[in-house]
Amino acid sequence: MTPFQVLNIQSTLSLIVFILIARWYVAPRLANRERNEAVLPLLWIHVFRYAPLTLLAPGQADPHIPPDVVGVVAYGDFVAALFALLAIVAVKLKLRSATALVWLFSIVSVVDLVYATARAVAAQLYTFYIGWGWYIVNFYVPMLIVSQVMIIYYFLKRPAAAR
Repeated sequence: MTPFQVLNIQSTLSLIVFILIARWYVAPRLANRERNEAVLPLLWIHVFRYAPLTLLAPGQADPHIPPDVVGVVAYGDFVAALFALLAIVAVKLKLRSATALVWLFSIVSVVDLVYATARAVAAQLYTFYIGWGWYIVNFYVPMLIVSQVMIIYYFLKRPAAAR
């Protein structure tokens, strides 16, 4: 099997597993929560998107990976993590800006996931040594995708709580 085939098999299986976990276990537990409360555990998943900064640490990834791809992946996720944390704080403090910050996070997150994935595939990142970054791609990214879809779903389908 080629590295790209391995990547696709692992990522697809992880995506299927996380969809099933979300549908069977997570969604029922969030079903009766107010919209902002429902998205809080989903936002927490994104706070750890600082992990790809590891690509910038010497010896943790192949130094021949194109620097622009490393930058897109590492910094894009880091920015998304910061926006997720900001959204969590706003939701927990019940700030008026909470809804806007969750949407801002979602826009940044989706743009990063799409753009970084496209750049990584175009650069054939899967052919380079990326250390435990391989598990980020095959385990964590599918979880990010599923939780992001759920966040957007809750914000489109559920009204905000009355004040």
